[in-house]
Amino acid sequence: MKELQENLLLSLSMDPVLDSGDKALAEQALLQRCVDGLEIARASIWLYDEKRNAIRCQQICPAQQAATELPALTRQQFPRYFAELDKKRVIKAVDARADNATFEFTEPYLIPQDIWSMLDVPLRYQGEVIGIICCEEIARYKHWTDEDAGFVGVLSDLYGRILAAAERQRYQQQLEHANERLESLVRERTANLQKTLDQLRQTQQHLIESEKMASLGNLVAGIAHEVNTPVGIGLTGISHCSYLLSALADSVRAGILGKTQLEQTLAELQHSTALVERNLHRAAELIRQFKQSAVDQSHYELHQFAIDDYIQAVLQTLLPFCRQHEVQLELDLNSGLVLHSYPGAIAQVLTNLVTNACIHAFEPPQAVERARIRVATQALSDGRLLLQLTDNGCGIPRDHLPRIFEPFFTTRRGRGGTGLGLSIVYNIVQKNLGGELTVASKPGIGTRFSLKLGSSSPES
Repeated sequence: MKELQENLLLSLSMDPVLDSGDKALAEQALLQRCVDGLEIARASIWLYDEKRNAIRCQQICPAQQAATELPALTRQQFPRYFAELDKKRVIKAVDARADNATFEFTEPYLIPQDIWSMLDVPLRYQGEVIGIICCEEIARYKHWTDEDAGFVGVLSDLYGRILAAAERQRYQQQLEHANERLESLVRERTANLQKTLDQLRQTQQHLIESEKMASLGNLVAGIAHEVNTPVGIGLTGISHCSYLLSALADSVRAGILGKTQLEQTLAELQHSTALVERNLHRAAELIRQFKQSAVDQSHYELHQFAIDDYIQAVLQTLLPFCRQHEVQLELDLNSGLVLHSYPGAIAQVLTNLVTNACIHAFEPPQAVERARIRVATQALSDGRLLLQLTDNGCGIPRDHLPRIFEPFFTTRRGRGGTGLGLSIVYNIVQKNLGGELTVASKPGIGTRFSLKLGSSSPES
């Protein structure tokens, strides 16, 4: 090989443009070395189509003529030439118009382009011939040597670096686009989730103030449990996407990323992002349904009052309702305590417990001969109030007992029941009054609700 050719190959192999990912610029650099090393008129790169029935010019040097202006060469038009290409060997045509491999080009290509000599060297990439480097001399014959063929053969090998860099660049761009889409999706879904969580907090506060929604304790716990599942799946999906992107980036940096790995990774990313989107939509829908069930309720004001007198006053207002349901109220108010708390909240608790007992405890056919509700107060040794409401009704079935404070749990769904009454009571006792509410019941004997309150509310 000539010293000039060796120097050109050395300079090209060290040229960073080969690994830049700019395919067109790198091809021009390679072809320019080819032209300079062979001292010919021009050189070009031609690649097979998918079915290997045609080759098309990808790049030409000097670039006075666009590669797209050159016609595609098809197997049907030039069967002899393609038969020679199929041998995957170098074609050295000193007289291209008379050579057995290239004479078919005489009229449609060689004469119009004034080409006299041709040297075609196969381009190989990943073990496959993908095209040729075509070296052409114009207006004179070029006697190709084995050194010339070897020189172009090395250029052909270097072309593999150009393709590999271009693929890495393309994969990197696809990876960046996928990452941008994922980050955008995460930001959007995170913002939506934050918005729904903010709305959930506002709705929860509204439920506390309006007295007609489920208790924060059970309601929030139930919602948190329901929302936690899709959110957890979403977080797992995002973590998996991050892992895939990290692995893909490592492969890109190492220069080992292949088409199969990229396609598999992109498919997994699409699956994971779709999974994230579906589950975040599910969480948002759960919260939306929760919001729809909210109802307006009033605000409570803090006062200091004698609890026994206040309970008696509240129960007086409930006597007509009790008489309507043929239920007798019995009072045993002996605590003697003065509370600094929310009388409105206590009134709501009493109202809900009494009306709930009248409706459920003595409903036919479980009606008793003498229905009664006993309301008693007692001062505990620690200074707290014990308020108990006991009925002699039908009692609560054992399988229902663990659920009676759940929001929307009711056995009267088709008869106007909302399942919010006891949930409201539990919510008010826990949040507003800072107390404890328990229930004990025996079917056929009756039910007792026990409420323990401090002498002052937690917010007083």
